[in-house]
Amino acid sequence: MSRVARCVAFVRQVARSDWSQLTLGAAARLAPAILVTIGAGLLFGDARGGVIATSGALIVGFGMFQQFTSARAAPMLFAAAGGGISIFVGTLAGHATAGLALAALAYGLGCGLLPAINMGAFWIGQQCTVFMLLAGAYFGGMGEAVSRFALVEAGAATQFACYGLYSFLGHGRVARPRFAATLFEARQALAGLGTQVSAQSPLFRFAVRFAVALVAAVVVERVLAIPNGYWVAMTTLLLLRPDFQDTLARSLGRLGGTVLGAAAATAVSDVLRPGVEATAALVAAFAFCCYSTLRLNYGVFSFFLTGYVIFLLALAGLTEAQVASYRVIATLLGGAIALLAHLDFYRARRRRDPANNRAISVI
Repeated sequence: MSRVARCVAFVRQVARSDWSQLTLGAAARLAPAILVTIGAGLLFGDARGGVIATSGALIVGFGMFQQFTSARAAPMLFAAAGGGISIFVGTLAGHATAGLALAALAYGLGCGLLPAINMGAFWIGQQCTVFMLLAGAYFGGMGEAVSRFALVEAGAATQFACYGLYSFLGHGRVARPRFAATLFEARQALAGLGTQVSAQSPLFRFAVRFAVALVAAVVVERVLAIPNGYWVAMTTLLLLRPDFQDTLARSLGRLGGTVLGAAAATAVSDVLRPGVEATAALVAAFAFCCYSTLRLNYGVFSFFLTGYVIFLLALAGLTEAQVASYRVIATLLGGAIALLAHLDFYRARRRRDPANNRAISVI
C-alpha cells in the first residue's frame, strides 16, 4: 500500500462514523440519572456536591457499554466499587506531587495489564484511575475523602436505580444480581494477570509505558499548575493505546472534538446566557448525547463530552470561557504525552525492520 493510500485510510479511520452504533435507547436509560443528581444538588443548595454525584452517575453509566464478566451490570458495579476506593487513594495521595505520581505509577501498571482479560476490564481500570486523578486534584483529609466517596456512590446508586426502573418499566422485572458468581468470575480473570508480569511480555511492556506516561502527565500538570490540570493526565490515560496509529487517531479525534465542543459551548453560553436551571438542562442534554455517540465516532463523542464538562463546571462556579480554554490546553498536553510514549518504541521498530516504513508502533 502506498504512503498516500495509507494516509487516506487513516483519515477515513478518524472520520468514520458508524450510524448503526448510535445508541439512543441506552442514552434514554442513563441520562435521567444525570438530571436527578444535578437537580438534587440544586434543590439542597449544594451545587458542588451535585457536580461530584453527577460525575459518579455519568462514569458508572458508561459501564453499560462494556463487558467484563457474564453479568451485564458487572462493569458498572466494579467501576462504582473501585472508584470509591480510588477516591480515598487520590484524596490522601494528592497532597504531594510525589505521592500522586506514585499512585499514578501503581494505577498505570495495573490498568495497562488489564487488556489481557478484555477491554471491559481495561475500561474499569481506566475509570478507577479517573476517580483517583480527580480526587488527587482536590486533595484533602479523611473527612473530604468520606464526603466525596458518599457523593460519588450516591450518584452511582442513582444511576443503578434509573437503569433498574427503566428495565422494570420495559420488561416488568429487574434481573436479580448474581454477586457471588460475578465475584468468582472476576477473581478467576484477575488471577491470570500474574503470567503477564515478565520483560518478555508485550503487554507488560505496554503497562510500563502506560504507567510512565501517566506519571509524566501528573508531573507536567503539577509543575505547570494549570487550573483543572488533572485533564492532562486523564487525556493521556484515555488516549494511549498499544498501537501508535490507534493512539494518533484517538488523539486527533479528541483534540478536534474538544476544540469544537469548547467553541460551541462558549457560543451557546454567550448567546443564551443560561441561568442555573437552563445550565442543568444543558448538562443533561450533553450527557444524553455523550451516551448516544460513544460508539459512533470518538471525535463526535469528545465534542459532546467537552460541552458536558464545561456546563457542569459552570454550575460549580467556573465561567464557560475559562473551562473551555483550560480543557483545550490540557487536551493538547495530554495527547502529546500519549503520542510521545510511542516514540522510542517506534524508532526501535524502524531500526529492526528498515523495510517497514509504516508510522505504526505495536508493542
